[in-house]
Amino acid sequence: MTLEPHHAALPASGRRTDDESILWRYFITLVARKHGVSVAAFTLIAAQLIWKAAVLSHFYFWQDDFTYFDRATFNGFTWSYLTKAQAGHVDIGPFALAWVIARISEYNWALVAFVLLALQLAGCLALLRLLRTLFGNRPAILIPLTIFLLCPLTIPDLVWWSNGIEGVGLQLAIFMAVDAHVRYLSSGHRRPLIAAAAWMLVAMLFSDKGLILPFLLLVITSAYFVEGRWPRAMFRALTAHWRAWVLYLILFAGYGAFFTVELMQPGALPTKVTAPHGVGTFLAELLKDSFVPGAFGGPWRWFGNGIDAFATPPDALMWLSWIAAIAVMAATIWYRRHAWRAWAILAAWILVADMVPIIIGRTTLEDPALTVFLGLDTHYVADAVSILVICLGLALWPVAGRVDQRAGQLDRGARRQALAMPAPVTPVVTCFILTAFAIGSVYSVQTYVGSTTSQPGRSFFATARQALKEVPPGTVVVDGLAPPSVMASLLLGPGGYDDQVIGAMAPGKIHWISQPYGTIANLKVFTSDGRLWPAAIVGPYSGLMPTGDSCWPSSQQYIDVPLNSTANVTHGPWTLRMSYISSIAQQVSVFFGDRWTPLALKRGENTAYLPVYGSGSQVTIMAKAPASLCVGNIAVGTIFQNQSDTPVPAVPASG
Repeated sequence: MTLEPHHAALPASGRRTDDESILWRYFITLVARKHGVSVAAFTLIAAQLIWKAAVLSHFYFWQDDFTYFDRATFNGFTWSYLTKAQAGHVDIGPFALAWVIARISEYNWALVAFVLLALQLAGCLALLRLLRTLFGNRPAILIPLTIFLLCPLTIPDLVWWSNGIEGVGLQLAIFMAVDAHVRYLSSGHRRPLIAAAAWMLVAMLFSDKGLILPFLLLVITSAYFVEGRWPRAMFRALTAHWRAWVLYLILFAGYGAFFTVELMQPGALPTKVTAPHGVGTFLAELLKDSFVPGAFGGPWRWFGNGIDAFATPPDALMWLSWIAAIAVMAATIWYRRHAWRAWAILAAWILVADMVPIIIGRTTLEDPALTVFLGLDTHYVADAVSILVICLGLALWPVAGRVDQRAGQLDRGARRQALAMPAPVTPVVTCFILTAFAIGSVYSVQTYVGSTTSQPGRSFFATARQALKEVPPGTVVVDGLAPPSVMASLLLGPGGYDDQVIGAMAPGKIHWISQPYGTIANLKVFTSDGRLWPAAIVGPYSGLMPTGDSCWPSSQQYIDVPLNSTANVTHGPWTLRMSYISSIAQQVSVFFGDRWTPLALKRGENTAYLPVYGSGSQVTIMAKAPASLCVGNIAVGTIFQNQSDTPVPAVPASG
C-alpha cells in the first residue's frame, strides 16, 4: 500500500488555491527585491501629497497673492508684464503661471492647490531620480527622501501661494539640474549638459536664487567628483569640464545682466535702502530657532498672528536639535573623509541664498523687534531643505561608482570595514532618529495649522464676490486698506488696498476712488467682512437750521453753515459731505481751514464730496447764483459705513 501525497487528497480547486497562494507570495517577494525601493518611495510620496492636500485645504489667498492676480487680470501676456521687478525680485515663472490660472478661474484655491501639489509631485520624483543617480537604487536613499517630504520648514512657504509657486518651481529645477549635471559628468554626453542648462534657466525664471545654481554645481563637482584637495580639485573641475562651465557662465551672465537692468527700473527696489542693523540677531535667530530645529522636525511651537506663524521652539528642544546636528556632522566627518565639504556647501547656500539678500534688501532690519521676526520666519530657509537633503546624502554615502575612504591613515582591513558600513550610525539609531523626526514634523505642521486660520479671509472673499454681483455697474466705492484677514496692508503700500484685492474679481464694474471729490450718488465703502455699505461721514456736522427753513440762508453770494460741535475740527485732512438741491449746474467755491476749494455741482438733488484740510468751525459756500442753490446738511470728518442703512449683502457669507 502506497501513501498518496497529502495534496493529492485535496480537491482540484484546493490545489489551485494553494498554487495561486504560492505564486502570489513569489510575486510579492520578487517585486520587493527588485522594486522595493520604488514601491516604498512612491508610497511615501503619495502619502505626503494626501497629507499636504489636507493642509492646503485649511489655507487661502493672502498678501502678495492678490498683487499677482491683479496684475495677471489687467495685463496681457507681454514681456513687460512677465519681467516687471517688484521688491527686488523678478518672478517670470510665477507671473506666467498666475496669468494662466487667472484666465482659467481667478481666486480658485482648489485650482491653485492642485497646481502646487502637481509641482510638488514633480519635485519629489525629481529628487528620487537624483538620489538614485548619486547613490544608486539603495534603500538608504529613502532617508533624505523622507526628510524632504516631511520637513516642516517647507509648509509655511507652500501654503502661501505666491511664495509656494516660486518655491516648488525652484525645488524641481534644482533637483533636475543637479541630476542632469551628474549624468553629464558620468557620460560626457551633450544631451544631459543641455538638459542641465535648461533646468538652470527654469530655476532662474522661478527665483532669483537660481543664479546661485551654477556655483552649487561647481562646488559639488569639485568636492565629490574630482580627486585632491578642494582648491586643487576646483581648478581641475574647471579645466576638465570647461564646456559645462562656459555654457553655465553664459546663462549666468545673460540672466544676471537682464536681472540687473530690471532692478534699475523705477519702483523695482525698496524705496528706502540703508545700512541694516541687527544683522547678528537676524542670523542667529534664523539658524538657532528656524533652520536647525526645522531640520529635525521642529519648531514644534509657533507664534501665530492669525494668518501666518513664526517659529518659536521650546528652549529644551531647540538645544537638543543643535546637539543632534553637531552629533550628525561629527559622525559623518569621522567616518567619511570629505563629509565636511557637504556641510560647508549647505552653510554657503544658506548664507548666500537666504541670508545675504535679506541683509541687503530688508530695511526692517533697522527695527530690532522686526529683526527678530525676520529670523523666526521659515519662509526664508524653505529652499535650503532641497540643498540639505542633497548634502546629507553626500555626507553619508559615497557617490555611486566612486570609492570613498575614512579620514586618517587606516590600514586596508580597517578601510574595508569602514567602507562596508551602510551608514555612519547604526540602523537602530537611524530608525529612532527618523521616527522622532517624522513624529515631530507631523506635530509641527499640525500646530502650525492650528496657529493660523483662513476662515475670515474666505468669508471676506465670498461676501465681496456676492456684493459685486448685486451692485449695479459703475458703483463708486472709496478704496480703503484691505482687512488684516487677507493681508498686512500697511506693508504693501498701494498694493494693500481693496481695489488690488477685490477689483480683479469684477474688472470694470466698480469705479474705485481714493478720495471722493465732486457730485457722487450712492457712494459706497467695503468693510472688513466684505459687505458693501452706503458711505457716511463721521465727524462734526451742521447744526439746526433757522426755524422754518429747509435750506441754509444766503447773504449775497455766501452761504454760511456752522458745524455743531463742542470743539472745532482740527488738523486734517478730512472729507466734507454736502447735500444740496440746485436748479442749474454750477461751479461754487467752498471755504474751510483757511482755503477756498472749487467744487462742481450737478443739477438736481445730489450729494457732493470735497477733500478739506486744516481746522474750522464753519463752512462757507460762495455761489454766483445762490438763489438757485439750496444747501442742506454738511458734515466734515472721516468716511465710514452708514450702519443705519442696509449693506449688500445683508449678512456676510460663510466662505
